[in-house]
Amino acid sequence: MTGGAGFLGLHLVRDRLLRGRHVTVLAHAGGAPGRERIERFLAATGEMGRLPAPLGELLTVIPVDIEQPLLGLPRLEHRRLARIAAEVWHVAASVELNGRDERLRRTNVLGTQHVLRLASLAARGTPLRHVSTAFVAGTRQGHVSEDDVPISGNGSGNGSGDGFENAYERSKHEAEELVREWAERLGRRALILRPGVLVPPGPRTVPELPSHTLSTLYRAASRLPDTGGRTVLRVGADPRARLNLLPVDWAADAMARIASGDRTARVSTVHIVHPDDVPVRTIAAALEDVCPVRIRMTPAMPAEPTAIEGIFYRRITGFLPYLHHRRSFDDSTLRKLAPGLAPPPPIDRTYLRSCFGVHAPAAGAAAKTSA
Repeated sequence: MTGGAGFLGLHLVRDRLLRGRHVTVLAHAGGAPGRERIERFLAATGEMGRLPAPLGELLTVIPVDIEQPLLGLPRLEHRRLARIAAEVWHVAASVELNGRDERLRRTNVLGTQHVLRLASLAARGTPLRHVSTAFVAGTRQGHVSEDDVPISGNGSGNGSGDGFENAYERSKHEAEELVREWAERLGRRALILRPGVLVPPGPRTVPELPSHTLSTLYRAASRLPDTGGRTVLRVGADPRARLNLLPVDWAADAMARIASGDRTARVSTVHIVHPDDVPVRTIAAALEDVCPVRIRMTPAMPAEPTAIEGIFYRRITGFLPYLHHRRSFDDSTLRKLAPGLAPPPPIDRTYLRSCFGVHAPAAGAAAKTSA
């Protein structure tokens, strides 16, 4: 599993370990030590003692660089990993909404190519689980099915057409296309999982969790220059807009259940989404609760922003288009493949307040998950 020490990956690894499955985590060689992060997570959630065997028998952590051929590993080690794999999970990704196209492509597109090369060497029946995002829907509005695939666009973020809002969405779309082409060309099995916007699991969040997408808003608002009171921020947004947010632990449980029952011969795609979208107004209210700002929604971005507004806009450029989204995601496959899965908790103002304020990541936390 790549990304096993990242925001989503920690929960996926925990699920496998609690089931007594051995997990080889391919951890980002340049980040925090993957084993230490996993150990802290298990200790903080009180689950280290629930493992069916000592952690050393269930977990192997190998530093890799997914942007390098053979993941930066010696050829023999690379082939050995492929031979022992019962399934391959590709979770690692850069989720920097403001990221540069070339940087995102190195991690999300080239990285996927390198993981597919590893999966190609595994036994023929070895399934690939590829974590994508529901936001490969790009600028598409209305009801989005799992068969809907946007055409490449310029990322203008104007809410019309089938382009992409930012380079992140485009890179994840390209990665999906690589997975489909690989599976069809080689006759392999691939499960593409498209989660909505992942948020911490409410009051059970632990400080060790890496950065999540909504934390971008918190960091941008909480680090604005002090004006001695509430700073008014005019933000171009549709007050009727809604976003699909869901707790990361629930998403991981859903993914694990679907993967365990996956019998698809080729490629299947599943939206991992909350049945109830969250109004943008609710997100803005929660942000105001924990930061000295006042959000004023306007039909479009101010033509002449204040200096402080300019700072705020630059920090959340990639997120701004989502404040106009009015769409829903088809979750019929999720309900079909995970019939016993309890519904996720409602994401309300109180829940979001805990995500923003109590459990906000430390300054300088990276938006890139551990590879």
